[in-house]
Amino acid sequence: TPEHVATHPRVFATFTAPSFGPVHNRPSSGRPCRCGVHHDQDDDTLGTPLDPDTYDYEAAVLWNAHAGALWRRFSVYLRREVAKRAGLSQRRLRDHARVSFAKVAEYQKRGAVHFHAVIRLDGPSGGDTSPPPWATAELLTDAIRTATTKVRVDGPTIDGRAHTFTFGRQLDVRTIRSADFNE
Repeated sequence: TPEHVATHPRVFATFTAPSFGPVHNRPSSGRPCRCGVHHDQDDDTLGTPLDPDTYDYEAAVLWNAHAGALWRRFSVYLRREVAKRAGLSQRRLRDHARVSFAKVAEYQKRGAVHFHAVIRLDGPSGGDTSPPPWATAELLTDAIRTATTKVRVDGPTIDGRAHTFTFGRQLDVRTIRSADFNE
């Protein structure tokens, strides 16, 4: 990858699963968990349901199974949103810019998959070409936020209950400003 790619608009984004019920956690506010305990980071109860009888285990397992499809659909919606903000059709977007990304999926303590991704706007030939002037980290962030709220994947119907999967409400998108990822 050429060094000048570090000047292309790019963000680091974290996409979470929705809630399947409250779990033991370590709130960033410094307050105790909803159970009233300040859990140590190595506490085995972290991520386990506060009320195992009401936690939606079925939806949690199915969400993990459909997370890859949800990401694929998100990548399509993201390109649509970038094109829309640039005043282009999706087909014409290819002549001006490319959305590139690298992602990893990992399990949260509660057992739900979440994604971390570096998402970048490049020129039409990828990292070898500069993006157009309208391609900014702000445009990319806005497109990510909108695409995330629109994407849905239909899952199976089990015992009369239809499942539809979306990303969770917690979405973190941060602009990467330096070549060494420290800013």
